[in-house]
Parts: sequence; structure tokens; C-alpha cells
Amino acid sequence: MPKKYNGRELMDVKILFNVPVTMRDGVTLYADVYRPDNETPYPAIVNRTPYLKDGIAPLAGYFRSHVLAACGYNVVIQDVRGTGHSEGICDPAGHQDEDGYDTIEAIAAMPWCNGQVGMMGESYHGFSQLACARSNPPHLKAICPFMTSWTKFPAIYDYGIFSPVLFGWIAGRALDRNRYYPGQYSAEAMEKMKYYIAHMDQQLDWLPMKDMPAGNVEGVPELQFHRDLLENIDNNAYLRSIGRVEGFEETMVPTLNVTGWNDFLRDKTIYNYTQFRQRGGSEACRKDSRLIVGPWLHSDRMEGVIEGMDYGPEGSGDGFDMTGKLTQWFDHWMKGEETDFTSGAPVKLFVMGKNTWRDEYEWPLERTKFTPFYLHSRKAANTLLGDGVLTPECPGDEMPDHYDYDPMDPCPSNTGEPFRNMLQDQRPLQERGDVLVYTAPAVTEETELTGPIYAELFVATSALDTDFVARVSIVRKNGRVQRLGAKLVRGRYRKGKEAEVMTPGEVYKLRIEAANTCIVLEPGEAVRLDVTSALFPDADRNLNTFGRVGFEAQGVVAHQTLYHDKDHPSALILPIIPGGL
Repeated sequence: MPKKYNGRELMDVKILFNVPVTMRDGVTLYADVYRPDNETPYPAIVNRTPYLKDGIAPLAGYFRSHVLAACGYNVVIQDVRGTGHSEGICDPAGHQDEDGYDTIEAIAAMPWCNGQVGMMGESYHGFSQLACARSNPPHLKAICPFMTSWTKFPAIYDYGIFSPVLFGWIAGRALDRNRYYPGQYSAEAMEKMKYYIAHMDQQLDWLPMKDMPAGNVEGVPELQFHRDLLENIDNNAYLRSIGRVEGFEETMVPTLNVTGWNDFLRDKTIYNYTQFRQRGGSEACRKDSRLIVGPWLHSDRMEGVIEGMDYGPEGSGDGFDMTGKLTQWFDHWMKGEETDFTSGAPVKLFVMGKNTWRDEYEWPLERTKFTPFYLHSRKAANTLLGDGVLTPECPGDEMPDHYDYDPMDPCPSNTGEPFRNMLQDQRPLQERGDVLVYTAPAVTEETELTGPIYAELFVATSALDTDFVARVSIVRKNGRVQRLGAKLVRGRYRKGKEAEVMTPGEVYKLRIEAANTCIVLEPGEAVRLDVTSALFPDADRNLNTFGRVGFEAQGVVAHQTLYHDKDHPSALILPIIPGGL
């Protein structure tokens, strides 16, 4: 008897290995194709990956290439340019739009494809979809950009901010590459890359960043991207030339956007969804794009238990049946079938604290009551031992809080447990004197926060340029502090993409979207806001000089002031859902 999946009979599957597709510049990319074991043409689902088509990923997590193939699809897993079997140089700065377009059109013309093509994948694979969709290949029908952003590198932060950890990603791809093209790099270059990865902290501390040895290994052409991006991190023309710009208006196909509350690209993915709905280039893109947010980390595995936090039987990708959701998405857009994506709620949210899924019709929710909690302190809010609080009462005549930001000793972006991601206990960071800590009273009844969380801060600095960070956390009943999100704003770009020097002592109002969430607080739990001036090394440290990013070796200490009085009512604005669930 044939096997079944969600009520449908599964076909036998075969694999076509190393299917070549030649790009417009003559470079050949290779893909493995999982497809039904017959001669009938089927729609194709393309995944363009830098993480090796030969790996376990195409069969694990939500990909389940063999399952999707058995449901009547050609699942095409392609090594992007310069990775795995594919020719060329791995260059995230180039060829994304063109290679995506050429791949889609070539796959559509294959004898085993019926001309209907979609795309799926998370992170880099998501970015490669966005770039391809922007170029509008005629046979592309729908995409699934999971856990991703248009800018990709750096992905978390905004314009003009560089992520020095990028060299590690590039070196990882180069070391993978050596398995397929041995001898492409000299033995000396290989040993240097391995050494620098093993001594990443030493490299990240290097100033100026442009001279970081890890970014300047001879004989590794992939590292040119690292150097070029740093050289042009605030060059609009360059960023546009390499596709590091939004393309919502150019995107015509419907999009299935998926992320997790513990994904570091959560806010970018949610932003993508809202902009597709508002600015998409076609009615189908605007009306039919969808959003799914689970409890997940940045990963294709979508685990339901994360560092001891159990999100229940429906919290995992398997429990939610993400592979089934993908099948329904493509059944609708490439086979014309009536599925859950034909109509109904465009948003599915996992409610943390209740461990349930809920359908919604917009983001943010119309019923949200955005509620300000104002910052207060009597003596000083420095460290978690300070007296900083958040209350609904407007401030009166209060003295400001102060701290010194020394770029030679920046506040870290993690607590020493970087692989625990969003679930790191934030208390070690809150012990630093350059972190202001404000805590709300513990809730006395279940309280739901769903939506974007904003910090409105009135700040001043002694420097010509500096950064400010808003970090929001939940204080659990056992004292553990779980981060919901953090956002860094660079002073010189406070008004947009034109750099403006800051006037020492002048008060500036910053509105920072620190996090998006959907969580129910239990009685005894509380919200906490930290304010500091670095998220290093995820974001480069501001040297406070208004000098060129990446080209200076010496910084100055910035004396920072945070005002919270009747004329400067700094506040954390929480998205409270009346009546909870």
C-alpha cells in the first residue's frame, strides 16, 4: 500500500545529481533534483544555497526534499556560485539577481518541469529568493523567504553599521569549498583561515577593521567582499549596485514569510511581510503574502525545545507541520488547488507563555493598546543594582542618568553564551556600569504583549558621533532575564542615510523599535529595559569621532546622558493586548 502524507499518496522518488545550469556569463552552477520517479513533468521548487547541496539540510528540518518530491514536485537544491560543485567565486555582493533569474528560467525549461517554479529557504537562501524575485523571472510563481532580510550583510542593523564577524562566514564557505576544489587555496591560506576562526576574539578586537588579518588573507578572493563592503558600508551607490537595497515595489509574486520569536532576523522578516502587504508590486503580492511566526531560533530545524524552554507539542516545525504548510502553499500557487492559503487569516502567531497558535489579520494587531512605561530613577540606574524603574506615571522633575561609553571596552552583544541566542541570561551584561537598567513592576495577572516594542529616549552625548542601544527583556520569576530583542541606532544616521555630526550636549529624541514579540507574562514576571552604547561584535563599535567606519584605530570615551523628566519623558512603549487571549 502506498505511503501517505496528510491524506495524499506519496510517490517514489529519484535524485538527479549535478544538473548543470549555465549563467549568462558562462559560469555553470550545479543542482541536485529530488523528483517523482516517473517521466511526468511537475512544478519545481528551487533552493539556492551556499551551505552545500550534498549536506543533510535538504533532507532535514522543514526542507524534507524527499517528502515534497513525493508530493509531486521537483525539488532543486543548487550550490550558489563559488560553493560546493558550482563554478565561480562565492560573492554575496554580486550575481544574486542574475543567477536567480537564469536559474529559474533554465529550470522552467527542463523536460521534467511543467514551467511552474517556486522558491524556498531561510537566511541566505531567503535573501537569494528576494534578489531573484526582484528581477522578475517570468516563470516564478511564489517564494518563501524565511528568516531573512534584503540587506543580508549586515543583517541585524541599519545603514552604515558593519558586522566584523562576517569574515568568519566567508572563511567557512572557503573551507567548505576546498572539499570540492582541492588546491584552490594554498596550504598557507588554509591554515591562516583556520587559525583566525579559532582566534576570532583576537581578530574582532583589531583596529582599524580594514587591516584585520582575517579579512586580508592572500589567495582567498572571496574575502574581497568583506573588504569592499567595509569600504562602502555607507556608499548608497555601491550598496544599490550589489542589490543591498529593498525591492518591495519590484516584487510581483506572493510571499510566505516565516520566522521565530527567537530568530535574530525576526524583526527584519516581519518588516518584510508588512512591506510586501503595503508596497508589493502586484495585487497578488500585496493581498496574498502571508506571515508565520513560531517560537523558533534562526535555523531550518525549528526545534520546539530550546535551551530547556519547552514550547509544547505544536511548538516544533514538525508539530506545526511546516513541511505540510509548504506543500499547501505550493499546491495553491503552482497547482491551482484550494488549500488553507486560498483564503483566511494571513498571519499565524505562536503565543509564547500559552504555547498555542492563533490566527490574526494584520500586524500590528488592531486591538493593541500601545502603553508607555516611563523611565525613572532617584540616584542612578546604572547596573541591575541601580534604582531604575518603569512605571505608567509621567516623570516630573528628575535628574538624568549618565554613563561613559568606552569603545575600547564595548558592551558585548552576547553574555558569553552566543549559541544560546535570544535565551541568554542578560544579567551578566546588566552588571556593567555602562548599562542603565529600568524594570517595571511585576505583573499581577496574565498580561499579553503582542506587537512591536518601542523605546523613546531623550539622550545627549559629549561626542561627535555615538551609538545608543535599547534592549528589552523579561525578568522571570526565578530571576533569570530573557532577552526579547535589542536594537542599535547610530547617531550620525539618526535622520536617515545622510551622515550628520552630533552636537555635544544637545538633546536628541530617538525612537527605537527594540523588538517584536507575542508573549503572555505570568503573574510575578516583569519587563526590563537596558540602555547602553554597543552591541559588539555583532555590530562594529562606534569610536565616537565621526570618522570613517573601519578606518580608524583610536576612539574617544563618550559621556552619555539619558533624560527622563517632564520635558523629556523617555519611555518604553509596550504592545498590550486588552483582555489577553
